[in-house]
Amino acid sequence: MQVRHTLWVFVAAALLAACDSPLETNPTAQIPADDALRTGADIRLAVRGIYDALQEDELYNRDLVAYPELYADNLRFTGTFTTDGQVGNRNISPTNSAIHDAWLRMYEVISRANYVLDAIPEAEAIEEEESDQYEGEALFLRALAHFNAVRYWGDVPLVLEPVRVVTGESQLSRTAAGDVYAQIEADLAKAVDLLEGFSAQGRATSGAAQALLARVYLEQGKWAQAVSAATAVIDEYGYELEASYADIFATKNSDEAIFELQYSINDDNSLAFWFFPQALGGRRGFAPTDALYDAYEPGDVRRDVSIAIHDNDGEELLFATKYHRIANGDDNVPVIRLAEMYLIRAEANARLGTSPAVVRGDIDVIRNRAGLPDLPTSITAEEDLISAVLQERRLEFAFEGHRFFDLRRTGRAEDVLGIPASRLLFPIPQQEIDVNENLRQNAGYN
Repeated sequence: MQVRHTLWVFVAAALLAACDSPLETNPTAQIPADDALRTGADIRLAVRGIYDALQEDELYNRDLVAYPELYADNLRFTGTFTTDGQVGNRNISPTNSAIHDAWLRMYEVISRANYVLDAIPEAEAIEEEESDQYEGEALFLRALAHFNAVRYWGDVPLVLEPVRVVTGESQLSRTAAGDVYAQIEADLAKAVDLLEGFSAQGRATSGAAQALLARVYLEQGKWAQAVSAATAVIDEYGYELEASYADIFATKNSDEAIFELQYSINDDNSLAFWFFPQALGGRRGFAPTDALYDAYEPGDVRRDVSIAIHDNDGEELLFATKYHRIANGDDNVPVIRLAEMYLIRAEANARLGTSPAVVRGDIDVIRNRAGLPDLPTSITAEEDLISAVLQERRLEFAFEGHRFFDLRRTGRAEDVLGIPASRLLFPIPQQEIDVNENLRQNAGYN
């Protein structure tokens, strides 16, 4: 995907070219930052630039969607890139350039958000309502980027201020994951309030902030908070499950879309290209595993929405079809949707010892939409309920970037994937360690 916006002329080149790491960014290499974000109009354009950074190949345009599936058991490596192959083999080198690029992009999002947050209080010609909206959006996006980073690498630098002058102090060390999560929660809680009443397709909203909070709470094992946040999203924001699972992907910005990144023919993504076989115009660098295909129960409509079979001269090739707009590359990417809230609430309630009937009720909402019957009432034990949730999450969110994190969160990644504990986190990019003496590598990658 090409960046087609010029609004970040004061920072974009510096972010990736003027220095070795976005943690050492000196945006004054272009127009002075203090002169660049003076008005509400400037900030409006800058906020768009934060979303644009999320749309890059290393994030939701490809890697952040595919890699958690490839590192797990939903996708297998069928391409030629060594960087992808290491992910598929669950043996990532610290010098893997794709993982380094993901780090750069996540901190680019954070850096852009920090410049917006810093500029808002002094901006001219900006109404309070507009100011609240932009602040809420920037907080949501900064929280999302920090959340993706902490899930990939564990302890990561927590960056909350623009870096205008590169000094030794700007070489940040890793912050304890618990402290990073605390800041993510604070950013999202504030965004929930600031964005109340604001609604726009593809933009952060109060409902999106509340939904991401539910995901963040679940990741940390904060079960009661996860139930509360997920219930608020289900009950208070007007989202509705699509009656047809296929319509989620056939129609952009469906009724259950909570936060969906927008792509168009002029601002395209490459997911269909990477999933479709060559005969259909793609590259097929990743393919669904046979185990995933076989995991669907008879009658589950999600399988044929998610996976197709291409006859390649008698060889049957599985390929992913959720992202299917191969000609224009304009599939939107669902980052958060309502179905997840039901399964978050089910998992958290199971952990809390809530009535099994209540837990099964939320799971059955998702199963019934998929054309499946209710779970047997004999499923009552906590571990069995968690297994049922995990199975539904695997099938419901295949190729949406959840699978590895779900296995790790539920303590099953080592057994299911056959990896040691040291492979539950990705390596800190060696390029970052080389330019920042305060960074330390994750255990097992030295």
